[in-house]
Amino acid sequence: MKRSLGYAMLLGTGVAIGIFVSLTWRTYSTIAAPGDCQDFPQTGHKVCGRFLNYWLNNGALAQQGYPLSEEFTETSDLNGKPYTVQYFERAVFELHPENQPPNDVLLSQLGTYLAKENYSKGFPATSGETPFYEKRTSATDALKSYYNAVNRKEYERAYSYFQGSPNPSPDVAPPYNQFVAGYADTVSTTLAVGKETIDAGAGNIYSSIPVVITAKRTNGSTETFSGCYFMHRVNDGISLNPLDELWSINFARLSTAPANTSVDAMLAQTCTR
Repeated sequence: MKRSLGYAMLLGTGVAIGIFVSLTWRTYSTIAAPGDCQDFPQTGHKVCGRFLNYWLNNGALAQQGYPLSEEFTETSDLNGKPYTVQYFERAVFELHPENQPPNDVLLSQLGTYLAKENYSKGFPATSGETPFYEKRTSATDALKSYYNAVNRKEYERAYSYFQGSPNPSPDVAPPYNQFVAGYADTVSTTLAVGKETIDAGAGNIYSSIPVVITAKRTNGSTETFSGCYFMHRVNDGISLNPLDELWSINFARLSTAPANTSVDAMLAQTCTR
């Protein structure tokens, strides 16, 4: 049996309507048969059977979002076993027929997976300490790694992201001691990135990334900067040094952000050298 979910779009019109829709679906879920399917025209997919009942009884649209796929079999990166899964905007459902209901549908351990992928050294026990992050297989990830090093006060690691380090050209970065001194009154930074533009030529790949950086100072004030980072790497197989195939900072142009300008507007800027 297929049913329509068109009125669920009312969720976005107000809290009261959202509560009504949620309660309506919870009532409906108690009579959903195992073979029932629900069409979602918003994404062109359907949810059926046990996945549908889990969706309905665990927050529905507000908590799980729309389905992004149909059911399919995926081998887990955590234990190497195959599971029937379905992807949603805010979760991944896994079918575990070896478990008794209601534990026959579980959420995929996305937190565990992403923690292992992005934070290889684990999470610090101390509140407020920034976990270690390093990834240079994309320009944006390399830039995130740079600011992660800055926030962890690992300035030698941060400096290593500049092209030509440990002795980058003066037009790429200032001398190391001057670089470190520039962060003397910085407690922490936050990074926002816009749409990356990729260009290539003569065995090289270039990336330009609009950014907004907010710096928290030791005196409690904050200062916001906007501008662009220009990143670089060589094509695979061009250099004998494998480090050349990792993204590095080639050039940065930053200035104090204009007053009363939204972050979205600053990230929408075009980056040109």
